[in-house]
Amino acid sequence: MKLKLLEELKNASAEAPLNFTFAGVQFKFTAKIKIVDDKTLDELTNKQNSNDKDIVRELLVGWDDYVDEGKQVPFATDTLEEMLAFPGLTARLSVECINAQYRVQEKN
Repeated sequence: MKLKLLEELKNASAEAPLNFTFAGVQFKFTAKIKIVDDKTLDELTNKQNSNDKDIVRELLVGWDDYVDEGKQVPFATDTLEEMLAFPGLTARLSVECINAQYRVQEKN
């Protein structure tokens, strides 16, 4: 039996509010992270020469409320690549991309 709810997860993303400081600079935005199945996550994290940049490039699919100099910054590959030039930012984003795969929100 194929569960329809699980089919919906194939195109799902999770929102992860981020608020952290790196080298004295505050970053605050909501990351949109692609949800993947266990096999895909294993392939992404266990492949030879896998690194944090690859994980972020694959799983971070957008963001909201990212503000720089008072202006909204739309998600774009070139902007993401600017961020990935800093290992501390890359590592923080990679951790969040992985953590989002396991985060479940309880409803009352």
